[in-house]
Amino acid sequence: MQQLYTVKVTRVILADNLDEARKLALSVDNPQDVESVEPIQGLFDIPDGWEDAIPYGAEQQTARQCLVAQLAADTRFDGFEIHPCLMAGEDEHGQVLLEQCDEEDPALSVWSVYGHRVAGGLECLADFEGRQQAEGFRNQILEIQGMWAEADAYFAASGTRPAFAEDEHLESYFEDRISGGDPYGGQPLAEDW
Repeated sequence: MQQLYTVKVTRVILADNLDEARKLALSVDNPQDVESVEPIQGLFDIPDGWEDAIPYGAEQQTARQCLVAQLAADTRFDGFEIHPCLMAGEDEHGQVLLEQCDEEDPALSVWSVYGHRVAGGLECLADFEGRQQAEGFRNQILEIQGMWAEADAYFAASGTRPAFAEDEHLESYFEDRISGGDPYGGQPLAEDW
């Protein structure tokens, strides 16, 4: 599964692993950046203004679209939740700490999207000012998971692929769908991409 990485704040890269991300960083003539390659795990890891950028290594998908696909494929999660949160202080590095609260709480600051870990617990993936934006982000992840399940069912029912090629077929199906094409007659993606 491919993962997004930041290289300093100069670019975003889509690669299969950290070594490949570093090689890609070297290929664009910035060897000093190679030790600054960091994985992107959530929306807040994408540098400001880079959500709509096309990462190196991606074809037409924006950094946000790649992240949504990455989260949809992440086997650490078995679901995605939305919770209202308030600011509960800062950690020793100056990072804001959030705490879940009631949606009527006057101190409500953000709506957070969490991945529910298979092993238990939650991992914050994104924060939004409004509930609708948080639901939209979560729904994009669920939409991609649904497309993959739909594609898997289509290929399994039609018997049109050998078992060992499943990942490549699903990947090409996904790439075609998020770039605007739709080879199997399904619905187009949500307009808010």
